[in-house]
Amino acid sequence: MGLSGERATGVLRATQRTFEPGRRTRDGLQPMVLGNSVYAFDEETGRVGHGLSGSRAMRALIDLNPFLAELSRGTRHELANSMSTRQSFRNAQLRGSVGSAVHIVLSGCVYEESSYGEDTTVRIHGSGAVLGIAEVFNPDLHAPTARCLNSTLTLTVTMARMRSIVEHSGVIGAALGKVLADQLVMAERVYNRRSLQPEQRLAGLFVHLLDRCAVPCIRYGRMIEGPSQTDLADALSVSRGTIENALKVLRELELVTTGYRQYRFPDERQLALFGKVRSLSQTVTGSAEV
Repeated sequence: MGLSGERATGVLRATQRTFEPGRRTRDGLQPMVLGNSVYAFDEETGRVGHGLSGSRAMRALIDLNPFLAELSRGTRHELANSMSTRQSFRNAQLRGSVGSAVHIVLSGCVYEESSYGEDTTVRIHGSGAVLGIAEVFNPDLHAPTARCLNSTLTLTVTMARMRSIVEHSGVIGAALGKVLADQLVMAERVYNRRSLQPEQRLAGLFVHLLDRCAVPCIRYGRMIEGPSQTDLADALSVSRGTIENALKVLRELELVTTGYRQYRFPDERQLALFGKVRSLSQTVTGSAEV
């Protein structure tokens, strides 16, 4: 079940007037964020068609963002209006020496590195992540370094302004606290499964990234684009050679095909089962999410 050009165009033409973020259309379609755009996803066929663009796509990215969706529509758009929109490209630095701004990731893939003594921890973030969230609550923390792995869209506000917002809005503070807790839990569920084989850990990481960082893929509906093998190795705290061997296993099992910083998945559901991801839910190619 992948994206078919003619069928996808038909989906688009049938839904341009009725497709709205946060709801299914009369044709049973639902919105899906892929890259910096919002698409209409047909659950019955597994195909997607481009549904929104321009200002409507931006509103949809805000409404569908996992963090912002926790807020009421009024609060959500009031917060978004108090922030600036920032489009960044691969290798652009978002945090670290460039300042202490807070970024709400609307789309894209971000590499974040935290240091503690001589040890470093790497996480790869996507839609719904809030970069700088821990420092909002604790000003004594050292800001991690964050850089973009592909085209990334964020809502940005100064740290001082975000602390002021949280001080005057218990609702937003509670929502940020939930994101912080979710990011800590996700770190355990995705990155710290050291009892599994490297290829299983990598498969689980791919499932997570598909849920948060996917971009359109002609053949399979969506794929991952941006992280290098070194980035994946850093995220799982293994060597690049270990990642190369893990990818070889996944390719032999026909669970992944690779290109230059691109990873495509013929069967996401089998990928999730191999990676021992517990919670399964059908998406574009019969896939699962962590």
